[in-house]
Amino acid sequence: MQPFGTRAPRVLRASTPRAASAAASSLRHGLAQRAPRLHQFEQPPLSPQRQAVSLRQAYQPSTGCARRPVAVQARRDSSQQLEQQLDRKQQEAPQQPGKGGTLGSVGLFVLWAGFVAYAFFLSPNQTPVRDGYLIQYALKEGVGLADDAGFKVNAIFTRLFYVMGIWPLIYTALLFPAGRSGNGVPAWPFATASYAVGAFALLPYMALWSPPKTPPTLPPAKKDLEGGWKNRFIKGLESPLLGPLVLLSTLVIFYQAATAGSEAWTDYFRLFESSRLVHATSIDFVVLTALAPFWVYNDAELRKWEPRDKLVPLLSLLPVVGPAIYLCLRPKAQ
Repeated sequence: MQPFGTRAPRVLRASTPRAASAAASSLRHGLAQRAPRLHQFEQPPLSPQRQAVSLRQAYQPSTGCARRPVAVQARRDSSQQLEQQLDRKQQEAPQQPGKGGTLGSVGLFVLWAGFVAYAFFLSPNQTPVRDGYLIQYALKEGVGLADDAGFKVNAIFTRLFYVMGIWPLIYTALLFPAGRSGNGVPAWPFATASYAVGAFALLPYMALWSPPKTPPTLPPAKKDLEGGWKNRFIKGLESPLLGPLVLLSTLVIFYQAATAGSEAWTDYFRLFESSRLVHATSIDFVVLTALAPFWVYNDAELRKWEPRDKLVPLLSLLPVVGPAIYLCLRPKAQ
């Protein structure tokens, strides 16, 4: 009896040597028939030249010592191109007012209606006759026709009156053509009326305004500023002299107000509490100051002014002076 694990294969346990030889021959014949079917799944060995070509196709050199697969880099490039195309489509897509735009328009209309109601019905009106003289003599003093022996106008109110003439000029430079409305509402009637009544005229346009489907290209090209009174008007607003003149005038007015003395400021606050003209003009100044940052940023974004995210919030802290500085720094037509 053989030990466990040493049992011979069955094909070799034949009764006679002739039978064992026949079994071994049959086993070799079966393996020979199966060999071609096993080798047909194997690839022939590549030559050194073919291996080099395969390596060059699979890898490309980079700036470093490592190598990147071409397929991975191609997928990254295609993904970046797709993202750029999506961003471009989003920028070129027409902007719809939506709920936020509707609420903003309603809010501005409410602000305008409240401002009008307060100025004409609720503001103090103890000196209606004096208000007429304030406007008349402020205009005379502005052109150098004031009479020393005549009616004296408060120095602070006079400077506020002059600043309210600079604000409409700043808004005109910001609204043409950057503030063009997408619904076709013209800006020029409201901007023109703002030289007389300030925010009373600008607030309705801001409430009606909607982003244009095709934003204007800013700064405008030189060919777009030739011919026609509209183009000449835009050319004047694009002048490099506009910003410095506005800024210089504003600084002079602010300096005169700051050096007017405490007595002039006390008299101004007294007028603010009794005069409807002084009261409404002061609130008008505050409203125009609060609305300016949006239009400054809108113009800066269309002109692709790079430091807008950092400087516009800082310039917004300076009434009149901040927007005037922006007019000096913004990209202009060549």
